Amino acid sequence: MTESSASRSRVLVATRNAGKLRELRALFANLGVDLVDLAAAGLPESPEEDELESYDTFESNALAKARHFHALSGLPTVADDSGLSVDALGGSPGVHSKRYAGVVGASAAVDAANNAKLQRALAGAADRRARFVCAAAFVDGGRETVARGEAPGRILDEARGREGFGYDPYFLSDDLGVTFAEASVAQKEGVSHRGRAFRALVSALREAGWSAVDGPARTG
Repeated sequence: MTESSASRSRVLVATRNAGKLRELRALFANLGVDLVDLAAAGLPESPEEDELESYDTFESNALAKARHFHALSGLPTVADDSGLSVDALGGSPGVHSKRYAGVVGASAAVDAANNAKLQRALAGAADRRARFVCAAAFVDGGRETVARGEAPGRILDEARGREGFGYDPYFLSDDLGVTFAEASVAQKEGVSHRGRAFRALVSALREAGWSAVDGPARTG
């Protein structure tokens, strides 16, 4: 029997990134939760969104986004901030990963510019160790929860794979032995920084007694 939509919890996911949204829908698919994207919630993009990720930690940025969109929608909201930390670059680009090259516009153009700058920065570097980092936040009225996940790997000097987004084609995962752009959505979700952060977030919410992550909300 198929669950009625009325019996499922609705949670707003605060991202306009199609790649992130695809990964999160897969992660939440079996939790009795319907993820609502910003467009479906009737929240058009606004200039003030560019100012939300202005903090110096992933955790603070994730919370800022979740608080902002919860206030606008009234829905329980999840958000994340994630980025690439490269050892030889002292942890950069870090929280500036999305805007590393200072390019705005279509995702493909932004990704290409960011990866080109990263390759220039690492030219000749012997140490190419890196990790993806994600902080996942949940905000629902008085409840705020944040969890962190990391995925270790190294930066290749040539792109491999056609899946994923961002720095994925250059990030060789220690766990998988392939780049995140060569991995399937299921493979990546199992070991990715985002998958680990959101699984930790769901676990924390379950421990706190939030009914939505245990399936349909109970009545009576």
